[in-house]
Amino acid sequence: MTEKMQMLEERVSQVLQKLDSLKQENSALNTENKSLKDDLSRLRQEFDRFQVQHNDQAEAVKSKLVLLIGRIEELEKIGL
Repeated sequence: MTEKMQMLEERVSQVLQKLDSLKQENSALNTENKSLKDDLSRLRQEFDRFQVQHNDQAEAVKSKLVLLIGRIEELEKIGL
């Protein structure tokens, strides 16, 4: 009977050690997950700023092209 109690105690001890290990691993993973979420949020904000900037630049180029085409058409009308 003593041998069985000792084996049971060992098993309980192993389970508790495994539980502690899993808790530590879970805590580390939660920390990493939070860090990754923060990185993702930062990257999304940077992407949004880039997209707005790119759209603004595209609009500026488009406006300049329309203006140049208009000038070319005017020059064609006057025969240059």
